[in-house]
Amino acid sequence: METNDLVKRQLISIAVSIVAILVLNWVLAAEGWLSALYFHRWYVFISTLLRKVLGFVPFSIGDVIYIVWIIVGIIFLLRTLWSLIRGQWKHLLYKVLKGLGSILWLYFIFLLFWGGHYRRNSLAADLGFEVKRYTTADLYLLTDTLVKLTNHDKAVLDALSPDTSAKATFKTAAESYRQIAKIWPGLRYNYPSVKSSLYGKYLNYVGVTGYLNPFTNEAQVNTTVPAFLQPFTTCHEIAHQLGYAPEEDANFIGYLAASRTADSRFRYAANFEMLLYSVRQLGRRNSYLARLMWDKTSPGVREDVRKMILFYREYEGPIDDYSAVLYDQYLKANQQAKGIRSYSEVVGWLMAYYRI
Repeated sequence: METNDLVKRQLISIAVSIVAILVLNWVLAAEGWLSALYFHRWYVFISTLLRKVLGFVPFSIGDVIYIVWIIVGIIFLLRTLWSLIRGQWKHLLYKVLKGLGSILWLYFIFLLFWGGHYRRNSLAADLGFEVKRYTTADLYLLTDTLVKLTNHDKAVLDALSPDTSAKATFKTAAESYRQIAKIWPGLRYNYPSVKSSLYGKYLNYVGVTGYLNPFTNEAQVNTTVPAFLQPFTTCHEIAHQLGYAPEEDANFIGYLAASRTADSRFRYAANFEMLLYSVRQLGRRNSYLARLMWDKTSPGVREDVRKMILFYREYEGPIDDYSAVLYDQYLKANQQAKGIRSYSEVVGWLMAYYRI
């Protein structure tokens, strides 16, 4: 096929992909049965199917796909550069259009398989909570509650020798969702698909403890981080699998799942994580009260914070800074105006929860 025909074909592909993205965004923004069809019918079907098919595979298919894409991308860039060096302008134009078309179609698949959930704002309707504006006094009381819970869970945990393996963690996380689904049916989690990331310690350079692969619906957990962080991360990523894309929503649902189990590891991980968010928010309003609260934590809790800081200090560098900026922009581009700080917005949900 001649280069001119290839260029025309790529232009048509790009045009079709743009139309497809615009139509899908229109569906996501629509109210009523059209958006409900995507969120409650299509997504339930495709996510369940992917977890059912891939959940039995012992390693991350999504991570393998990412590796293949990186290799293909490098080869594509080298071949494009070669066309540029040789002055093959029509072939270069075709290569550029092909790359652009591939990116657009991947973005469409991202939206279709999961990314559209950044437009979903149904957590309050699903769970029946109402988030209200809160005062510094409210934040102080929440932090005090979390300090007491964290201290208690740490004391219980220190008296045990729990199984901290990834297999045990993933199994308990799935069970925790089965339990809370009895109260909130919308959080029913069938066909678990939670896996250790193949990238392991490399994720620590960018500060990633877990992520959801939007193309395979696999929940990835970085199992190289301290064991006391992994239970909450697992529950957080499962919340993403259920279609709750905003980080504060996934944090809150992850907290509900982890804090209501009989497993002290999960309760401690949930309250420990929320305590860090709450103290941070309190510190932005009143540093004295934040220090007062922090002084109430037990030595064991403070030791875990020290371990966490020392762990990540080994991986600090410019890569971490750049990745934080990029992820912040990614969140802002997907309806989360506060970017990375949106994680801390979970404190509003926690206050609504503890008012009941």
